[in-house]
Amino acid sequence: MIEATPRAGHHLRPPPVPHGLLTRPRVLLALDDTAPASVVCLQAPGGYGKTTALAEWVARDSRHTVWLGVRPAAADAHWVAQALLEALHDDALAPGPVHLPGQVDTVSWHLSTLPVVERVVSSVAEPFILVVDDAGAMSGTPWDCLVESLAVSLPEGSTLVLTTREAVPSTLWRLHARGLVRVIGPEVLAFDRHEAERMMGLLGVRMPPEELEEVLRTTEGWPVAVYLRGLSVRSRPPAAAPASATGISGLDEYLRADVVGRMAGEDRAFLERVSVLSTLDPVACDAITGTSDSGARLRRLASENHLLAPQDTSSRRLRMHPLLAQLLGDDLRERDPEAWREAQRAASLVEEQRGDVDGAVHHAKLARDDERLADLVWSHTADQLGHGRWAVVQRWLGGMDGGRVNAHCRLALSAAHVAIQAGDSTAANRLVLEASRRADDGDSSCRPHVDLLEATIGAGGLERIEAGTRGFIGSTPSDDPWQTLAYFLLGTSLVLRDRTDDGVRALDEGRRRAEALDIPIVHALCLAGLADVAIAADAHHRALGHVRQLREIASTFRLDTVAAAAPVFTTSTMGYVLEGRFVDARRESVRALRLIALMRSVAPWHAVLGRLTLARVNLVLGDPDRAKVLLDEANEARGPATASPALDRIHAATERQLSRVTTTLAGASTLTTAEVRVLQFLPTHLSFPQIAEELVVSRHTVKTQAMSAYRKLGVHTRTDAIERARRAGLLPGD
Repeated sequence: MIEATPRAGHHLRPPPVPHGLLTRPRVLLALDDTAPASVVCLQAPGGYGKTTALAEWVARDSRHTVWLGVRPAAADAHWVAQALLEALHDDALAPGPVHLPGQVDTVSWHLSTLPVVERVVSSVAEPFILVVDDAGAMSGTPWDCLVESLAVSLPEGSTLVLTTREAVPSTLWRLHARGLVRVIGPEVLAFDRHEAERMMGLLGVRMPPEELEEVLRTTEGWPVAVYLRGLSVRSRPPAAAPASATGISGLDEYLRADVVGRMAGEDRAFLERVSVLSTLDPVACDAITGTSDSGARLRRLASENHLLAPQDTSSRRLRMHPLLAQLLGDDLRERDPEAWREAQRAASLVEEQRGDVDGAVHHAKLARDDERLADLVWSHTADQLGHGRWAVVQRWLGGMDGGRVNAHCRLALSAAHVAIQAGDSTAANRLVLEASRRADDGDSSCRPHVDLLEATIGAGGLERIEAGTRGFIGSTPSDDPWQTLAYFLLGTSLVLRDRTDDGVRALDEGRRRAEALDIPIVHALCLAGLADVAIAADAHHRALGHVRQLREIASTFRLDTVAAAAPVFTTSTMGYVLEGRFVDARRESVRALRLIALMRSVAPWHAVLGRLTLARVNLVLGDPDRAKVLLDEANEARGPATASPALDRIHAATERQLSRVTTTLAGASTLTTAEVRVLQFLPTHLSFPQIAEELVVSRHTVKTQAMSAYRKLGVHTRTDAIERARRAGLLPGD
């Protein structure tokens, strides 16, 4: 099978139907006979031929097929949804491309993501088959909702097919009650006597009826076990007595007796060690086994064993059947645990050389080689987090207890940075303490990074941020990617302490380095800082140039899933106000406030600055009540860590603006929120019908509200209304 890997996931072409395949009329008939159900679930353990049967079925069907294969390491509903939309676009079934927002919470999934998927899927003009292979790796409410949405959104005549080794997902039983689901389980997928006889015929095996009955009884028709029994019969000497199947109750026993048991001792030892690899090639196998003849051995074993399948035309790359790999690996771990761990260590090196960091981390964790794991994770943390991919590093650290993480300073540092981006400030503070202890206990190379992490959290105040970042910059190489973050924090601390020129130089240096080293999130943060300075200086043209760049970065790398990116969206919100795009400003302010809330005790300077900025935005948007709440929250967030003359001025100015707006509203017969909202559009020179489109109301409503606002302000023209509103603080200045 050849994979075509799209941007979001694995969009596969249906696997080719193998030459000489044993056709399964019963299974094909069951698949054909699924109407009126729109969802079909093939549920059975591995080795029941689910994927092969589906490949044969879709090859006979005239409908277009979209085939998605799920990998457990990247199994989530958002991943499947994005892969589906990309596949529909790639196959010209739907316009696009459509890019979903980054990982979202459950509420956002319901309100924003699912409607997009439903709209695109329902717009497909022709019926098609959607296969999600290995859907058993999926779980959770978003996945359940996605299945239900697809079941009712697919064009008429379409079929959603799921394969799973696990129990039928609970969501299918809910759909089943509505007549939407057909489950095809082991009772259909298992071989019957006729199919077992035909399989033996394809293998060239003549098996007595009683022996065949015994095979079917002990395997319960498990296709792969029947196949393996046929191979063992074909390879035994003619004079040998039939092997008894009594007591053999599962596939492991068949593999051990009929495959592994017939191997030469050296071959078995070789395969046990290389079973840890996902792909077998001579170089990798030599590295694992410490030999130099793996190429010849692999070629010979592949010619003798169907469970070693070529992955390329040269047959230099092989794949061991996962069931055989699991059995051999388990045997080695039980018999010689240290040899198994050593094989895992070697596999980690191999996967790193192949460029598969996920695989390298996986094997290092299995080997419990935490020193190597720390090297691997830390060396890639800056790049992953710099692109907003904190979930990747979180997955690398997953499954490790706190003691293992805390025992290594670099692991604790990685975990702390992940916690900051994920919005878990409690974990971040705990982990920075652990990393600091390790640095004090002798891992002095970590001390600058601990200081930078403490500056990122910012609990010590702006002067401590400056000291920590200057120390980091002076003690680390200039090409260290973490220096980009240091320059951003340094520039921010200087600006907030009224050393604006020095702060701008630091922010610009951070921007330049982040762009050169490809650290998008810090690039966007530095642009946000530069834009804030430009806005304060009324240099709106320069500010909007920075804002448009940071929006492009935020959209490309889905920074709305990163709590630490809150300053990016706060600045973007103010940019929309300067552009007169008030509907966009309202939407962006909600996103910015959500991220500020996630940061909690991290970056207290932004807990204040962000809320003050959004308070001013809400005043412009005609929502003084919301502005008052934000101003109160900013006041509650003040403390020693936020001592700043700049924040003092912004706070006082926001209070004055709120007071002016409140006084004006009272003195102008209390403008309604709707009337203040219409006022925001007057400087844009949009016509009343165009304003109505922006606000999603009728043009008559807009005209009525505008005239009422004119009357309460005591003016008669649009120009006078703009001027009066600006003097009152209801609109930003020119």
